[in-house]
Amino acid sequence: TGVELKGIKVINPFTKKAMPLFASDFVLAHYGTGAVMAVPAHDERDFEFAKKYNLPIRPVVFKQGNESRSFVMGIDEDKLKEIGVSILERTEEGFLKIKIPFERLEEYKNLVKKVMQPGFWNEFSMKDGFYFIFKHKDGRIEEMELNEKTNDLIDEYGATFNNEKVPEKFQNVYSWPSWVSEDSFYHELLIHTEDGVLVNSDEFNGLSSKEAIKKLTERLIKEDIGHGTINYKLRDWLVSRQRYWGAPIPIIYCDKCGEVPVPEKDLPVELPDDVDFMPTGESPLAKSKKFQNVKCPVCGGDARREADTMDTFVCSSWYYLRYSDPKNKKAFASKEMIKKWLPVDLYVGGAEHTVLHLLYSRFFTKVLHKLGFIDFDEPFLKMRHQGIILAEDGRKMSKSFGNVITPDSVVEQYGADALRMFEMFMGPLEDMKPWNTKGIVGIKRFLERVWKIGGGVIASEAKQSRGKALKDEIAASPTAPRNDKNFEILLHKTIKKVSEDIESLKFNTAISALMILVNESNGGGAMAKDQYETFLKLLAPFAPFMAEELWGWSGHTESIFKSDWPKYKEAMVKDKIIQMPVQINGKVRAILTVPADISEEEAKKIVMSDVTILKWLECKEPKKVIFVKGRLVNIVI
Repeated sequence: TGVELKGIKVINPFTKKAMPLFASDFVLAHYGTGAVMAVPAHDERDFEFAKKYNLPIRPVVFKQGNESRSFVMGIDEDKLKEIGVSILERTEEGFLKIKIPFERLEEYKNLVKKVMQPGFWNEFSMKDGFYFIFKHKDGRIEEMELNEKTNDLIDEYGATFNNEKVPEKFQNVYSWPSWVSEDSFYHELLIHTEDGVLVNSDEFNGLSSKEAIKKLTERLIKEDIGHGTINYKLRDWLVSRQRYWGAPIPIIYCDKCGEVPVPEKDLPVELPDDVDFMPTGESPLAKSKKFQNVKCPVCGGDARREADTMDTFVCSSWYYLRYSDPKNKKAFASKEMIKKWLPVDLYVGGAEHTVLHLLYSRFFTKVLHKLGFIDFDEPFLKMRHQGIILAEDGRKMSKSFGNVITPDSVVEQYGADALRMFEMFMGPLEDMKPWNTKGIVGIKRFLERVWKIGGGVIASEAKQSRGKALKDEIAASPTAPRNDKNFEILLHKTIKKVSEDIESLKFNTAISALMILVNESNGGGAMAKDQYETFLKLLAPFAPFMAEELWGWSGHTESIFKSDWPKYKEAMVKDKIIQMPVQINGKVRAILTVPADISEEEAKKIVMSDVTILKWLECKEPKKVIFVKGRLVNIVI
């Protein structure tokens, strides 16, 4: 909350413009001077405050991405893909959310100008802002970048093209369609707290955040209105520990020379083996004569080593770098291997790691980047937290509660594959999920059905007879594909579903797709051998022991994990019948069942004869009917 102090203005030292002054409860009086310069586009609390009090939100730092972003409607997907466009998803309104390689933007612009219908526009992000293409109703094309000079015109065109009233007063730069600050696809480019390139900043436009800070500070000093300073918000990190396991601190203490670093030629300092672990109040290293009795590197006199070791986080904060080149004896990793493998694409870990381990990892990464050892300054590109498996009573498992379920006991009763699959099937990866023993029974039965489909016997049969029977059954199974087109289509859809779900860590829905496939195969008889082997490859990440065993008994000598991942046929996953939304002025008013390959003429004919649509039209003649093949029909009245 806040109250504007009417009649009082403050002057921006750079623009010399007057700004309103507010007293607000989210500004801490005891922090700094007790006054802050609000930057609504680049501070979350400032942004919410500005929205509440209808203050201008002017982005001045544009977040640079690797690709251009846009929403588009009415362009054939194949034509977009031909110029390297990635289609991320389709909105409920029928827009395609896309990303365009920066080097293909000219091709994209030409395609848009060629196929876009009059009365529409398209906007897309560039490396340093946004670009607009308007096609007026007379077919005239107008192009412009979004900036201080074009903002009001873009606002006017946006309202006119949408048949809306043109605003009498425009709020400020980047006020064009209000959804820019609501839609996360664009929002994060404009409203964010990260570094980027300056926009709406006069002569500083185009500079990176770091370059701009330097230039702006120089101007403050030149005009004698301010100077640069460093504000540390982090407390010092005590890295020493009084224990044996840890990296030795390379310092030698000399009575004459004081604290002396161990010479680089004597690094690394290795831990001794003559230590006494009895509790004495000192580090175990303090009792090691071999470790302690050293000469001063400066004067050659008697000296002693630092007995404390470093916090284990010092070692565990940059282990991932070594993974890229583990056998390198000259460096922690070669630049070639670092460039090939790093930074880490995905980090999966508990939320408790965020404050300590991941923070320290960033310390080391940024230091190594600054020193020139690596060419990136963020260690992990993406992070996902996995949820905790709770006890059956909904509480965290704890010895004090007496509700701990040990994996060993579950594996002994149901098997490791059943336990693994059940944990993944319980719900989304990041959710906290209570254990339910009844649920794992269902997974075990599913795996037993998988076993039987392969021509095997039930899991309780003796191992030797089981192996022989299974070999005989699989050898006798047909090698030709099953004469069931519907099942073959379902198999290819399952390949697509499982592949995509694994990539997005949606393991529970991937397993569900496998269950649907198995249920279908039970209803129509055993799968053909090639179909079953495809299924085993899909199953392998979730039930590796069973999949590996069945794969071997199917006649393969190499591990299933060395085989190629299945690929689906695009033609097999396309539906023949689809549910097509019909919109009137952007709002869905009906969903019609139509052939997937329906033509524009046929679609319009069906839509314009539908009773529900006719009711919503109220005898009005449509101004235009937009058909997006295989997706939707949008009527503008």
